[in-house]
Amino acid sequence: MIFTETREGRRFVGELDPGAPIVATLHSLLSQYSITTGWIRGSGYVQDPILRGVLNEGGFSEPQAFPGRFLVVALDAIVSERGGETDLIVRTMLHGEDGTVAAGVLEEGISASLELNCQTCDDITLRRYHDEQVGLARWLDVAVNIAEAAPEVVKSGRVAMEAMPSRLLEPNEMPQLKVGDWLEHPRLGECEVVQVVDDDRVSIRMESGKVAQLHLGLLTLTGSKRRRGRNVYDVQIRRRNR
Repeated sequence: MIFTETREGRRFVGELDPGAPIVATLHSLLSQYSITTGWIRGSGYVQDPILRGVLNEGGFSEPQAFPGRFLVVALDAIVSERGGETDLIVRTMLHGEDGTVAAGVLEEGISASLELNCQTCDDITLRRYHDEQVGLARWLDVAVNIAEAAPEVVKSGRVAMEAMPSRLLEPNEMPQLKVGDWLEHPRLGECEVVQVVDDDRVSIRMESGKVAQLHLGLLTLTGSKRRRGRNVYDVQIRRRNR
């Protein structure tokens, strides 16, 4: 089981123009707003959807076209990474005027009036793999993002450098950090604590001069020593239980 906490994200709402191809437009929005992990929900109406149904033995059927206009009973799109590329899966259930019910993975369809609500998870990257046993794409792991908060790329919200479940932190395991302490991080190198945000978040300055926020949820600090009159801690990243 993989179950983690995400703290950094953005919310979007919008409506696709009538006549717009749904899946192609979603891919364009993911690229435009640098969305790599998130969930999108939709409501409204679609025209001429093409769906793949789920098979008992795993995987999906060949694409099937459903001519006409359909009410969207449910539409959920999952954004993740598979094979190093952004993976978008759009699952939907539709109801037609003649009572036809169509459900499956949306290959493509036309927006008649489709409204969207999107929640991103900017501090993690959800990675998937194809599980041969069940024939479906399942979670492989959740990677912690180490990224710059570039305003021209990230349209809104903040990007954290690290985020992991703070609930896994035992109070007696973490020394009380203060401004001026140094951390020797296995991924980020030597970092100086420049701000204590709260009990499990600090701001750090890396050797490059960049400042980022560090979440302490899955970290263990050991080996406190004095260097140049300051405390220096070795940082270890604890493994999550599977």
